[in-house]
Amino acid sequence: MATWSLATDNVLGNATTAAIGLAATAAGADALGLHPLVGVGVGAVGALSSIVTGGMAPPERVTAALARWAGAGGWMAWALAGDPWTVLGIGSLVSGSVLGASLGPWLKRRAKAPAKERSSGGIVLGSVAKENAEWQTRIVERGGQPFRGTVVEAVTKWDNRMGEDVRVCLPKAGATVDQLRHLAPGLAADANLPHGCSIEVIEPAGEGQRTVIMRVPTRVLTALDEGHPLWEEQRSILDGVPIGAHPNGDTTEGPMREESWLIVGKKGAGKTTLLWGITATVGMCRDALVWHIDLNGGGMTQPWVDVWLDGRVQRCPVDWAAPNLDEAIRMVKAAVRIAKHRKIAYRKRKKEHNTNLLPVGADLPEIVIILDEGAEAMAAAGKGQVVELAETLEQIQRIARNEAVNLVLSVLRGTGDLVPAAMSTQTGVGICMKVRQQKEIAAVFESAWELKLRPEHLTAKGAGWIGVDGDLPTRYQGWNILPDDMEQMALRIAAVRPDLDEASAQAAGEDYATRYERMRQLFTEDAEIVEDEPAPAAATTSSRATADWDLFGTGPSPAPAPAGPALGVGDDGIEDAVIVEDDILVGALRVMADLGADRATRDQLAARLTGGDEALLRSRMTAAGVCPVHSLKVDGRDARGWYRRDIEAAMSVTPA
Repeated sequence: MATWSLATDNVLGNATTAAIGLAATAAGADALGLHPLVGVGVGAVGALSSIVTGGMAPPERVTAALARWAGAGGWMAWALAGDPWTVLGIGSLVSGSVLGASLGPWLKRRAKAPAKERSSGGIVLGSVAKENAEWQTRIVERGGQPFRGTVVEAVTKWDNRMGEDVRVCLPKAGATVDQLRHLAPGLAADANLPHGCSIEVIEPAGEGQRTVIMRVPTRVLTALDEGHPLWEEQRSILDGVPIGAHPNGDTTEGPMREESWLIVGKKGAGKTTLLWGITATVGMCRDALVWHIDLNGGGMTQPWVDVWLDGRVQRCPVDWAAPNLDEAIRMVKAAVRIAKHRKIAYRKRKKEHNTNLLPVGADLPEIVIILDEGAEAMAAAGKGQVVELAETLEQIQRIARNEAVNLVLSVLRGTGDLVPAAMSTQTGVGICMKVRQQKEIAAVFESAWELKLRPEHLTAKGAGWIGVDGDLPTRYQGWNILPDDMEQMALRIAAVRPDLDEASAQAAGEDYATRYERMRQLFTEDAEIVEDEPAPAAATTSSRATADWDLFGTGPSPAPAPAGPALGVGDDGIEDAVIVEDDILVGALRVMADLGADRATRDQLAARLTGGDEALLRSRMTAAGVCPVHSLKVDGRDARGWYRRDIEAAMSVTPA
């Protein structure tokens, strides 16, 4: 039976149906005296309806429908303009109907042709179809017989215009995803991608094993050109830790609630910047605390603790920081005690939440220990305390995951001479930044050889590969974070970060309770160097019995001291202190009391105590046992001077 779609194999029946229908329509229009342009309109309306209703159909079928409507509309317009019932008019109607009807069987034969001989989409623009065909040709030519029948279904440009996704359907009984991955370097060369652009083969979740996505960057990522988001709202450690972006613009992140991290990269690769970014993100978590270990003098930590050392915040943004080996051992041993105690102390909490994993929260935060340049801590050749630190870190990784104490370890190489094999295998998130040799990448990702990951692929500072829980590594570009950004985030973190839960603090003991006293000393006194060599010691200072003297006037007055020369009123309008000639420390405390501050700059003290002679001030302070000057901020400007605690520490020393 013939049908109006003319899609059956009965050419004669289809032609008869079409001819009778068109002739009847033309006769009706002629009887009504309609204008010939009506025929053009009919053809146009029919063509438009074919495009709308057949938009997802094969392009051959839509093209055939357009040709039929164009022929029918043209003949009808010609018929209304003259006399169609001549030999020429009837002949053209019959021949046109037969030609249109013949397209039905041809379309069926075309539909049964092999996939490689036809397009897989609907109406595809010429440039897109050409790009699909180019990728399809590259894959087949590079892969050979196993890849014959491969179909490139779509090429989708990334929103950031840095590359494209190539959606591939592999043939039945043909090549596998692993074989396509092996072709990736050769395909990058065939496409003539810029140096540093390597193709990644992704298996989309929830789809069949023959469907893969080739992630193809067409532009090289630049070094650290994307700034850190600088979170304003609190986050949760359960949500993962973002660190940058994949080449297609998707956010790169890794889990941290249960996983330890290993970050590998040579000097200058951007590891410390990455650790700063992790500090900013974890610090803003309502259910996590940051601890730092940096055995190179605390350079990773200093930008985060300056706002606390300068008295701008009450709570230190980094809950505990260790810039030397002794303090690091105190910290990691306290972490072990915390982990063991939490196993017992919070059994009821697990039961209440019906979970085997310790539930964290603002009242029970996770502890994230970030270790920078771990070569000093993990080197296999280490001796003495270094071995003790390395063994304790390994113990933390082994026993403390459930109890929410995790490590972020940064090293120059992931090889066995720096990181014990036991720690590498227990690492849940691996990151490899710029290194010197391919074997260093393979130390982090076993698939590096197979995927042909090479150091020269990472041309931008801050770039790297990340692999999560054994998955294949993917490229990413890390966010940059600048000194002003860290200061801004340090102020936010100090205001919102949680405190360590009471049970854990008790388990950590005196080492944790007194950490801030040591941190103030380690990050100020030991870190600063006096600008000039101190002058020779002056005469021995007199007794400093000032413990019962209330500098702010709320306690008993001190015993009268021998009068010394009173200096003039300073520029600040405050009457200068009367100085005991042989006790510079008492005078310094009085000046700070007059200023209503816990610090005083070198020039402030010199103006009030030594008539502006800073060399004399430094000489007398040194002789009195005060530490060298260090950097501080006064009224928002950088200066050098002393804190009140420095003076009190010198006064607490009993003179010989």
